[in-house]
Amino acid sequence: MKIADTVRLILLGAWTLLLGTPAILVGLLLPNRTLKGRLFGWVSRTYSRIVLLLFGVTLETRGLPRIDPSAPYVFMSNHVSHIDSIALAMSLPRPMHWVFKKELSKVPVLGWVLLSLGQVMVDRKDALQARGALYEAAKGLAGNNSIMIYPEGTRSKDGRLQPLKKGGFFIAVHAGLPIVPVRVSGSHDIVPSGSVRVRPGHVVVDLFDPIPTAGKSDADIPDLMARVRKTLLSS
Repeated sequence: MKIADTVRLILLGAWTLLLGTPAILVGLLLPNRTLKGRLFGWVSRTYSRIVLLLFGVTLETRGLPRIDPSAPYVFMSNHVSHIDSIALAMSLPRPMHWVFKKELSKVPVLGWVLLSLGQVMVDRKDALQARGALYEAAKGLAGNNSIMIYPEGTRSKDGRLQPLKKGGFFIAVHAGLPIVPVRVSGSHDIVPSGSVRVRPGHVVVDLFDPIPTAGKSDADIPDLMARVRKTLLSS
């Protein structure tokens, strides 16, 4: 690893501690998920803006006019790189509640920020817990608060779209929230799988037309999954 890369990683660690530590403490004092979510939105955007500058990553967001900023959605994005969440935090309409896997809660500072600021933790090994956590999160949404989920369940190692899981679709149907497919492009080469080196590059976030779920039932979930998958693979 080059000296410049090492310096950037040190600066990233310092920035994470500087912003994350007070966020954890304040988050523990806030009384409800709505306030926690608002603080998380500010923290995630502030953190992400500096990270993109630090590593020379530029960002382009397309399709925002397709989204009503006053309406709630379930955003579903592909996931190919650690930089995806950074790009999405800057691109998606706010406020937002993120779904994250239980393993991330053990990551110092970053995982603790997610927990203390009321983001939605799911256990991929416990389908009942995961569905319950998503359902409770959806029930607690108010106003234009939305949910962001990676429907593949984990990061793709080769950059190809993996099979989609039902959990997020179940919640969208039962909450009656439209699904917005989101595609992140260009991030896989910036942080390749198995590497901690961040390369400069350009990330594009595409937001597609919302897919309505009002009046849908569990029987419609396979069709919704197919529509989201087709959209994410479209040119």
